[in-house]
Amino acid sequence: MSPNAARREEIVAYNFQRMIASGARIVLGTDTGLHPGHTFGTGDHHELARWVQLGLSPAEAIVAATSRPAELLGIADMGTLAAGKSADFVVLDANPLDDIRNTRKISRV
Repeated sequence: MSPNAARREEIVAYNFQRMIASGARIVLGTDTGLHPGHTFGTGDHHELARWVQLGLSPAEAIVAATSRPAELLGIADMGTLAAGKSADFVVLDANPLDDIRNTRKISRV
């Protein structure tokens, strides 16, 4: 572990709280896979859980992973469930609003 890890965590927590308070639009990206155990695809679940740990609600984290990226990328037919939009479904075995880590309990896609 880095000797600067504790200080880094303090800075991350401080800055993330300020971003939330200022209304910054948090968006899930695809830059995971850089750390052991956080591979592409699974790293997103870790990032969502970290955001909730830092103060984002589970509902806000889900928006940051679904509708907001589509909106910011200008993809009008994805990101939300609505008539006429394209959709892929991830069926979960537990409610992510109860615990964001439930996004990892995937039953079907």
